Amino acid sequence: MREEEKLEEIMQRYHFREFFSFDIRPYVSLAVFEPGRLILREGQRVTRLYYLVEGRAKLFTTLKNGRVTLFNFYEVPSFLGDMELLDPESYTKGVRAHTRCYCIALDLTRCGDRVLNDPKFLRVVCLYLGRKINNSARNNAQNQNFPLKYRLASYILLTSMEGWYTEPHTETAEYLKVSYRHLLYVLAQFCRQGLLEHTPEGYRIKNRAGLKALEEEMQG
Repeated sequence: MREEEKLEEIMQRYHFREFFSFDIRPYVSLAVFEPGRLILREGQRVTRLYYLVEGRAKLFTTLKNGRVTLFNFYEVPSFLGDMELLDPESYTKGVRAHTRCYCIALDLTRCGDRVLNDPKFLRVVCLYLGRKINNSARNNAQNQNFPLKYRLASYILLTSMEGWYTEPHTETAEYLKVSYRHLLYVLAQFCRQGLLEHTPEGYRIKNRAGLKALEEEMQG
């Protein structure tokens, strides 16, 4: 499928044109990001608003000591750069593709003023931000009320690719709000239980159904 055809198919699937009260088509393009590639760079002014339609991306920031703090994952469908659009003075956090990501890219240098003055679009963004806040509150509640084994199983399923879990331990521990030692203890426990296999390349998932059963314990 040609790029123009794929963009048209995606816009129809997600009713993207209906987000706006004016014809948005002249201002959009299809952007593809391979795993590990930056979508938004920290501290830089946002000139494009992205709408993630395929894939998964990480929201992060880098501390002064060089340590990376992972805030959240973006899943389909999500706006990337929405807060920076609404508040240009805010510090831009980094967004990196975790898997191959397909995004509708909106050129704000050409239509930023129209977008910010479009009540139809602003209502869409407000509803999106409300859902994002609710999801964040739910994740915080899970971090506070469920033992690490359940949350780690869910995290492994979320971040694994092609049957492998290879996320940095420091990043995972910070995201799950646990100590590095506690994280290693539970990973070793998963290996003893036959859920994972530790190799020099990372952790191979041996029992996805077992991990899924732990994840479902949090979902009731």
